[in-house]
Amino acid sequence: MSTTLSDNSTNTNTNNIRIIDETTDFYFARDNTWKSKIQRFFYLLWNGPLEPKDDPAPRIRYLEFLEVIPDKFRERVPLQYRKALLVTYLLFWFGLCYNILIPYLTVPPHISTDLGTRIYTLSCASSPEFWKGKNSACGLHGELCPEVAHANAAGGDIFIRCPALCDRSSWTYSLIPIGDQRIKYRGYFVGGGDKVENKIDEHQVTNPYRADSYPCGAGVHAGIISPIWGGCARISYGSKDQPFFKATKGHYGVSDSIEFLSFFKFSYFFKNLKLPGQESFNQCYDPRIIVLILNIFLGIPVVYLGSGAVAYWTVSIVGFWTIVLATDPPVDVDPNHPTDFSRLMSIALERFLPSCCILFVLWHTSAKRTLSAPPISGVKVSYMSRVLLWYPLFWLGVLNNMTFDRLPVDRLTISDLKEQAGAMLAVGSIIGIIATCAVIQAYKIWLSGRFKKYLMIYGSFILGLVAIAKLPGLTLRVHHYILAMLLIPGCATRGRTALLFQGILLGLFLSGAARWGLASIAETAASLRRDDPSGEILPPIITAYDIEKGILNWLEIPNDVTMTTIQTKLYSKYTSFSILINDIEEYIGDNVTFVDLKKLFTESTELKQLIEKTLASGIKDENGNISLYLRIGRKIPNTHYYSDFSNAATLKWPSGELTLPLPGMT
Repeated sequence: MSTTLSDNSTNTNTNNIRIIDETTDFYFARDNTWKSKIQRFFYLLWNGPLEPKDDPAPRIRYLEFLEVIPDKFRERVPLQYRKALLVTYLLFWFGLCYNILIPYLTVPPHISTDLGTRIYTLSCASSPEFWKGKNSACGLHGELCPEVAHANAAGGDIFIRCPALCDRSSWTYSLIPIGDQRIKYRGYFVGGGDKVENKIDEHQVTNPYRADSYPCGAGVHAGIISPIWGGCARISYGSKDQPFFKATKGHYGVSDSIEFLSFFKFSYFFKNLKLPGQESFNQCYDPRIIVLILNIFLGIPVVYLGSGAVAYWTVSIVGFWTIVLATDPPVDVDPNHPTDFSRLMSIALERFLPSCCILFVLWHTSAKRTLSAPPISGVKVSYMSRVLLWYPLFWLGVLNNMTFDRLPVDRLTISDLKEQAGAMLAVGSIIGIIATCAVIQAYKIWLSGRFKKYLMIYGSFILGLVAIAKLPGLTLRVHHYILAMLLIPGCATRGRTALLFQGILLGLFLSGAARWGLASIAETAASLRRDDPSGEILPPIITAYDIEKGILNWLEIPNDVTMTTIQTKLYSKYTSFSILINDIEEYIGDNVTFVDLKKLFTESTELKQLIEKTLASGIKDENGNISLYLRIGRKIPNTHYYSDFSNAATLKWPSGELTLPLPGMT
């Protein structure tokens, strides 16, 4: 649009100023009244400045000697030689990463001097072989856990291999009850610590951890496993039951361990990894950080010397596969299971093709304008601005699990934000930064004369999001890959701000698409729940404990609950009741409304011994009582179908003083 101001108005009213463009004549009054100012403001806001401009990032004056090298390179090296050089360079890059990463993913870790000993490859979180799960997952009396200890009949040590980044990846994002505590949004390791108090084994290097602690998270907490390189460790279940687990200080900046001041049936401790005759451990250390550093540095020449299209596509594809195979794989690969790697590649390829389609659209709607040379002859491209602005911010977004995921924000839902300390402040800061960047970029779009077009585009985006949010039974979920897709088109300018914003948003898109897939923008409440209580079948409510008789009573259905006919039929199937004592299932009764705890404590030899041991050497209050944590749930007889469990009631033993549980489920 060509727009000018003219004093030579053809209008007979000489007090008017006319704006002339190609399509219309528009008149403004000469006076400086508020009405005239507002009229002029909105006209210019809608139509843009009189002389639109969208200049590329200027060359950095102090780096001029580096800015001219790419131009000289293109002048002196013919196109066919540049193509051959690029292909050769990419093949070298691929071969280098392949030879570093693939052996770690496909060759099982082993001890050279003892090939028959298995080393378990674990994720940073829980592993069913080590602990089945919370509540009743380990069966009556915990007989199903830990599976690795039961499988190792000789009682020997267990070797594990842990990946990198377990300082944060060992967090639990679903509720796990420990006694009367509700653990969420923190590392899951109970007790332990590297200051050994009671020596159980001559090679012992930590205190016992409760057996449901995440092994790799516990290894980082104890300083045995590196959060950067991962590594192998040796654990022993020789510590068996323990009367208490104190909180201890963690290494590598992780939080203190969780405290549990009552008995638990199973525990493990770490031992020195290398013993005489077992000095050579292979495929233990995670090379993902090495691969990441190589990819970052090997990408610099492509971004620096290549065209905008070559830089965009090369870096985007490398970023995608770096996430999938190294920094944040969607599948935990155990080399002992050959199908794991095949499954990882299958999922990666499933996500790669649609991601490339989206990258193609983003290239033509935004990135092409920013990264390519402008059509105006004589305008010089700042290659160093690409290297110093776009490229680092791109990797900042790609490494979302190492950067933004460490903020106290899990998901942008009210329930999640309320559960994390500092979440509201973090979200407020993020919104403020995004708003500031949006205003800056909106001004750049306005300067280029395209504000009207983009205002309509983003208006339609907002209307679409509002419509989706109103769909019944669904929750709007603007994943970070969706946020990036929505915001990148608005960065279709040529300046430095566009390089900054596009870089980080492109990285965030790849992080979401590669790690989580193209997840739905609207999800059900059940899909957002993870492993938290569902609330579909309410647990009974513990109401009282008779000190003299030892009877624990409960209410089957809360008085304030009104059930439909269908719910009544559903509840009628759950006729058995399960009681957890210190997070282990110790009692199942059918069609009962109470349990005799005194009888249970005396008839169960194992439980009786644990209580006596804890009374002798455990943590007691001023009256000599220990704490027992009781939770109750429903069960369909002769099946593994359970309801949620109640919160924990605290029973002081042997006095019998009962603290009723707080409302809620676990």
